[in-house]
Amino acid sequence: MYQNNKDYFRIGFYWLSFFLFCSQPLMAAPPDGYQFLSLSKAMQQSSAEHKPMFLYFGRYGCTTCRKMHAEVFSDAALKEQLSGKFVLAYVDTESGNRIRLPNGERTTEMQFAARNRILGTPTFIYFSADQKPLVKRAGFQTIQQMSYFNDYISEGHFKKMELKEYLATK
Repeated sequence: MYQNNKDYFRIGFYWLSFFLFCSQPLMAAPPDGYQFLSLSKAMQQSSAEHKPMFLYFGRYGCTTCRKMHAEVFSDAALKEQLSGKFVLAYVDTESGNRIRLPNGERTTEMQFAARNRILGTPTFIYFSADQKPLVKRAGFQTIQQMSYFNDYISEGHFKKMELKEYLATK
């Protein structure tokens, strides 16, 4: 079956590589080119600057997240709108990273996602500057949809009407 010691070495090398790869933590990542902060830092900054927060829930291996990164978050106008009008935060729904909430409570990103009933990724929640959830959307969103949600929050329409009513005017 094995011809010589080189075959044993090669097989051993492949197995070692496989186990090393599997033992590395697989981290999810927000889209490139954006200044996403940890949830704790984003909440503090949002409150301090009186600026709404855009919270992105993702996870490693999420094909819909990758599709949004490539087709939606790559749009320059959307990037400018999100980066200029919101404090951006990212939570990995499978992460054990510890975070501190504004009330001082410590939890993990995974527990925070579960508490917010994040059942799939990507999921986006817009928060007011005082950390009240305003809009929650799950799954793939187009550039146009994201732009409408951004305008609804940043222009204060959420104070006067429901999102459904606002979208009906578009």
